[in-house]
Amino acid sequence: MPKMNTPHFEVHPSVVYHLGESLITDSVQALIELVKNSYDADATYTKVTIDTKGSTEFDDTFYSPEGGRIIIEDDGFGMNLEDIEAGWLMISNRKKHEFKKARKLTDKGRTPLGDKGLGRLGVQRLGEKLEIFTKTKKDGGVHFGFSWSDFAKKERLQDVSIQLDEWKNAKQIGTRLVISNLQELELWRGEDATKKLQNELSQMISPFKQIRDYVAFIEIDGKPIELQEITEKVRDIAPLRYSIHFDGKTIEIKGRAKLNYFCPSERKEAEEFALIAEGDDGKGFYDFLSQQKYARSLNLKRSKSANWYVEFEQQKELEDVDGVYRVSGKSSSIANPGPFKGEMDSFDLSVTSFDRQNVFDRMNEFRNYIKKCSGIRVFRDGFGIRVDKDWLKLGDQYTSGPSFYGLKPNNTVGFIALSARENMDLEETTDREGFKDTVYYRNFYSLLMEVMKFTQTAGQFFGRSWIAYKKERKEELAKIDSRKTIEDISHTMSERLSASEEYQKKLDEFQTRLQTSKKQAQAASTRLSKKRRIDNKLRSEVSNSVSNLNQLIDESQEMISQVSVYLGEISTLRHMGQVLNDRIDGFRDQMDNMYEAVALGLTAEALSHEIFNIADQLSLRTKKAQSRARAIKLEDRILQNFIEHVKSSSMALRKQMSFLSPALRYVREQRDSIDTFSFMKEIREFYKDRLQKNNISILIHTRNGGVARLKMNRGKLTQIIDNFILNSEYWLREDISQGRMEHGSITIELDRYFVRIFDSGKGIDPNIEYVLFEPFVTAKGKGKGRGLGLFIIKQLIDSEGCNVGILPERNSHDRLFKFQIDFRGAIDE
Repeated sequence: MPKMNTPHFEVHPSVVYHLGESLITDSVQALIELVKNSYDADATYTKVTIDTKGSTEFDDTFYSPEGGRIIIEDDGFGMNLEDIEAGWLMISNRKKHEFKKARKLTDKGRTPLGDKGLGRLGVQRLGEKLEIFTKTKKDGGVHFGFSWSDFAKKERLQDVSIQLDEWKNAKQIGTRLVISNLQELELWRGEDATKKLQNELSQMISPFKQIRDYVAFIEIDGKPIELQEITEKVRDIAPLRYSIHFDGKTIEIKGRAKLNYFCPSERKEAEEFALIAEGDDGKGFYDFLSQQKYARSLNLKRSKSANWYVEFEQQKELEDVDGVYRVSGKSSSIANPGPFKGEMDSFDLSVTSFDRQNVFDRMNEFRNYIKKCSGIRVFRDGFGIRVDKDWLKLGDQYTSGPSFYGLKPNNTVGFIALSARENMDLEETTDREGFKDTVYYRNFYSLLMEVMKFTQTAGQFFGRSWIAYKKERKEELAKIDSRKTIEDISHTMSERLSASEEYQKKLDEFQTRLQTSKKQAQAASTRLSKKRRIDNKLRSEVSNSVSNLNQLIDESQEMISQVSVYLGEISTLRHMGQVLNDRIDGFRDQMDNMYEAVALGLTAEALSHEIFNIADQLSLRTKKAQSRARAIKLEDRILQNFIEHVKSSSMALRKQMSFLSPALRYVREQRDSIDTFSFMKEIREFYKDRLQKNNISILIHTRNGGVARLKMNRGKLTQIIDNFILNSEYWLREDISQGRMEHGSITIELDRYFVRIFDSGKGIDPNIEYVLFEPFVTAKGKGKGRGLGLFIIKQLIDSEGCNVGILPERNSHDRLFKFQIDFRGAIDE
């Protein structure tokens, strides 16, 4: 048998042609990839000349300028013939990747942006012919070129014609690419095309000076293209700014706000704000803010900078991020995306905000500019990575209503700055249209979601603070204790108004006496005018009239004084009425928010009733089926096992529903005498199987004889303890899955009037320890919790005349961890 050659793969040239077509999605991206190549070559600049008329002439070019040209020139370190063969002519040679992996830097301290060795193939999207003039510091100039169309026509890669020559007129080191016979000539022609190109390039080359250390000059048919630049002058208009810094371990989020950030957009409200809040340079308003619970959570402080009013911040370690991902196969190694930074400016596009600035002349110009620049973009060493405009989902949070206080997608301008060196594991897709979905990217995104959560918390607090401050000031003017109820205010108003009848009676009597005195004085005056001589009788009448008038004048002064005081009291009723309206509006808002919870409760009641019926019917039918199988002596083991499984599932379903039932409307009014220790053992037994599967246990300890019997609704107590256990279970499971512990425990400690509940986890996130019992506060990841558990617990406990709080004791992680319920208001005597 003749010896056979070993078979091997061959690549048809058309594969290269189609690969180049699909690698880059559009011509602008292809252009940017060539600019990045100049950056990687340590160039200080890149000049891009787009010539749609083919008028640019160079000596010794291989191809005609007909069909237009794109010329990319730089002053980088250039290429010699060996570099050309190992780079441009070797498909997917990943020299840059190896360079980056070895943590090497270029002479200018740069880490190359490219690493796949495929970007150069995207050049074919720009034009059919390519020729390169290049010169290094040590070698002579090289000129080579080829036609992309050859890859579609030739049978073998070896047949693709490469033209090679010496670059005889090379004067300095660097590279010049000449792309001719352009593919999309109309893309570069006309005013509309120029504006579109200007906008797209401005998104791909950072408009923020602080993260761009590279210059690119663009020219189309002799006309320079000015790339967009977001100057500090424009950014200073923003009343709110966030800065982000992740050092590889801890993410630090800092916010700064101007006093006018709190100013309402409506002119009438703005005038009121100017009087109440700005009159003392915001001192009273800051005192109010600093006394709020959320102020401590946000680490609020008065800014030392004259440009800003307040500053606030929060820190969080990567390992504390809920659901943090780890490197596969390395349980202790978190997938670290590497250090990065960012900034976000939130602009106010209202008329009142426009009136305060002096950068833009017209309102439309101001709004259009901000909207055009809006979005939080991602740049790597100053070059854009294409992500969706709202990739951080600001639009999902945003509502057009006036009560929305978070960042708005069309009002926010910002950037996230990455680097090729520090963020090597954040890989872009081959077509540069975003990031690869890796554990490193997921953790990077989770960190940014922590930033978004912080901005939402701050926005909600600050957004409502002016209304709360104004309300407090009105209550001060109305001399109302904030602890007074609506009934108290109504009673005070009725009391003050009831005095008006007495004052009216006094005024009527006084008016009658005044009329009588007036008539007497007039009569005496008439008689006096007719008499030539004043006798004793007339003198007595005049004297009495004057005496009566003097007395009335004295009484009138006293009456005026009393009425003045009363009118002053009446004037406060206007403020009381406003306070009453505000309180009623607040109750309406609370009722609106409660409708959803009410609907869920009604649904739960109906569902529990139906599930009980279904479970009963299922149990009954299963029993009949089992009896029938026995009657006909059916001994199919699989069928018997299935029947037993249905029976046990039905029993488990009824058990779960029995746990829910005490909390429902038709039984919740019943109050029982509850033995606390026995009750806690029932809770432990209920959760035992579920928690054991996750390596978690419940421990019950007693001190000083345990807690006395409680007189309260069993369902309510179940809900209280249930919420604590579910919360602990969530975080313990997270700790165990992250490898921070092997086994978790939840401890319930009974001590006379007190029940203390704590677990062996890491403890409470310091960022929320001051606002734990406020609604919608949670350290869980997005979509994993609504932040209502502890809020509901507090409401339920308060309704029994009891208290709940967190003890100041801290665990080994220096975190609060131990909850205490004071049941003295519910002890069964």
